[in-house]
Amino acid sequence: MRLPGTPFRSILSLTAGGDLQPYSGVVSNSESAAAAEAPIPRAAGSALPPLTSLRFFAAFYVVMGHSMSWLEVRFRFPLLVKTFLGNGYLAVCLFFLLSGFILSYTYGAHSSTPLERKKFWAARFARIYPVYLLSLLLILPFEYHNISWPKAISVLLMIQAWNPLHPEIIGVWNYPAWSLSVEAFFYLCFPFIQRRLWQSSSRNLLLVGAFASLISILFQTPIQGLGLWDPGITGRWLPLPILRIPEFLLGMILGNIFVRFGPINRDNAFSTLAVFSSILLLSAPTGRWVSLVILTFALLIYSLASSEGGIFSFLSNPLMILLGGASYSIYLLQLPVRDWVRTLGSGHFLSRLQAPLTPFVLILFSILVFRVWEEPARKAVRGWLVRKAQNCES
Repeated sequence: MRLPGTPFRSILSLTAGGDLQPYSGVVSNSESAAAAEAPIPRAAGSALPPLTSLRFFAAFYVVMGHSMSWLEVRFRFPLLVKTFLGNGYLAVCLFFLLSGFILSYTYGAHSSTPLERKKFWAARFARIYPVYLLSLLLILPFEYHNISWPKAISVLLMIQAWNPLHPEIIGVWNYPAWSLSVEAFFYLCFPFIQRRLWQSSSRNLLLVGAFASLISILFQTPIQGLGLWDPGITGRWLPLPILRIPEFLLGMILGNIFVRFGPINRDNAFSTLAVFSSILLLSAPTGRWVSLVILTFALLIYSLASSEGGIFSFLSNPLMILLGGASYSIYLLQLPVRDWVRTLGSGHFLSRLQAPLTPFVLILFSILVFRVWEEPARKAVRGWLVRKAQNCES
């Protein structure tokens, strides 16, 4: 059922912390025409636990994809399994969709004023940079000889994926960090895009969503990334964040549609269909047309956000929520942990167990980092940056 529209000055909007607060923004004449289409964020349950847990499976899928060279030497997989594992890098597309969905669902109209934008950027920086910096420090002993000062500065500023003229720097230092450079660009754009989407009619949202999907599929954006960037398809002068932004935009549109229309279906039928369709596409020898998986990923996100019952209960249990919370560390720390396990485990009986033990060490260490470093640092950094932004405004 469609949620009714209401004037913006009385809209309830979700804050980043999940609390409901009145939106008191001033409505301009140009905005009043869209008032009938203005969405009301869902008041029922600001958190979406299944999507938090989904992040763990996405992160671990990437880890398994990066482990293929070790697995292929020791095991003979059927072609379908080999193809599925080899496509693990496509979980980055799922991350981009999730990011757009969650941010639009969480912030609503709360990113339109200059102060709100500063608060948003402060929250995003506090969310991603502490673990990002930790990953760089942990892998530095193994990578310092490959890092020049210009490259180091690019990585520290999170702009290593922004320059199409020098694609060789995208994966320098800690190569999974390239996707965070892309995300940083998305975060800069989000408040401005979200404001327009929030004011758009539902019809226009659906049209833009269809266009973003079409661009992603035709230009095969989900497979464009580190080591797979094909200038022949996308143009040599197109920065990688611009190339991948249709995926993030589609996630944002799904989030706005979810706020307006709510769940599509409370049972697990769509979630089950999305899971099996995604697995089938990722396992089939479809070549570059594996980019079609963006459609099944989109269905998976929306259906899990809508779900109740068995899947909801499984993905909402405390262990899955904890693993989902640690998923960011799992993704970014996979190479530092691998290198340290190899170093510390060499020369004795554990040397043969290094590779199979690494995923378990990675998960346990990531949970520790999430509890001891990521969450405390996020709260401290965000609080400091928000206070600074407010002081600048006053």
